[in-house]
Amino acid sequence: MNSTSQSNSFRKCICVGLLLGLVVLVNASIAVNQVRAQSDDAFQAEMAKGSDFLRRRRYEDALKSFKRANDLRDKKSAESFYGMAQAFQGLEAYKNVVESCEHAIEFAGSDVQLQAQAYNLEGIALQTQAAVKDQKKLQDAEAAFRKALALNVTLPIVHFNLGYTMMELGRDVDGTAELKKYLELDPNGSKAEDGGKLIENPRRAREAYAPDFSITTADGEYISLDDLKGKVVLLDFWGTWCPPCVESVPALRDLQKRFAKEPLFKLISVSNDGDQAKWSDFIGKNQMTWAQYLDKDRHVVRAFDVNVYPTYILIDAEGIIRFRQVTTAWEHTGALPDAIKKQLKQATKSGAQQ
Repeated sequence: MNSTSQSNSFRKCICVGLLLGLVVLVNASIAVNQVRAQSDDAFQAEMAKGSDFLRRRRYEDALKSFKRANDLRDKKSAESFYGMAQAFQGLEAYKNVVESCEHAIEFAGSDVQLQAQAYNLEGIALQTQAAVKDQKKLQDAEAAFRKALALNVTLPIVHFNLGYTMMELGRDVDGTAELKKYLELDPNGSKAEDGGKLIENPRRAREAYAPDFSITTADGEYISLDDLKGKVVLLDFWGTWCPPCVESVPALRDLQKRFAKEPLFKLISVSNDGDQAKWSDFIGKNQMTWAQYLDKDRHVVRAFDVNVYPTYILIDAEGIIRFRQVTTAWEHTGALPDAIKKQLKQATKSGAQQ
């Protein structure tokens, strides 16, 4: 073989080698892209599962899905951390909410909408932790809401949350301005009615006002919170399936008799029994002659966040919750009758002054 043939053969070998190398690189790139695509699909699937669990209030399952989604990312996922924060909020793990929101903000990059949502949720968690009394946490909540607003995204609810927090801090003028801004941006928003009430009475941000509710009793009497204004109201959350509730009926019957001549006192028992016939038969046999309501859709139970039975809630003449107990201990301590007497005295005094 002459030198020219050898040179051509050598060049062919090099070309073949380069082609084979290129094929390997292309195949490797395709494989990597396939893995990434599969990872993205798995990520989106876990995020969708987490969101679905959130909607169904299955917060622990939601948290697991968002954590799995985050593990599927080479870089930490802001969306996953925000999902975790929402799940922690449902679990009332407010410290974890704040931490997850901070991670979401850190990894959000240029996604200012997500950053604003995370700052807003962080502020809500801090505000909830403050429970009106912790001024430092309320100030931290205010700072978080202001950071959300500084991003200049359309998120009207931040104005409501900021206004509410400022009223909790006693800065009613500034709080009112923020609430008016919220109503201007979202006049039909989910908090529009609450915003109007807060503007009318800023004390609502600092006092445990009872949530609005309305019922039609077993006797056909329609009662709303507005109708009860000026009265001292005891709500008894119970069920025929609850042994302590059943055992407390005689004490409640005695309590009703004790205050029967007080025109400003109203006792209302709210049951979430599933069997209406059983409930109706029980209240008749046990002479529960005061106002009785069967909360079929649990809207009153949810409004007052009742999770343990029995629960007793005493509302004063202004509509503020003054006493809450989740056991029948009052039968022995006398705490509930004493609280009723105290509020009746104040209600009578207030009525006389008007």
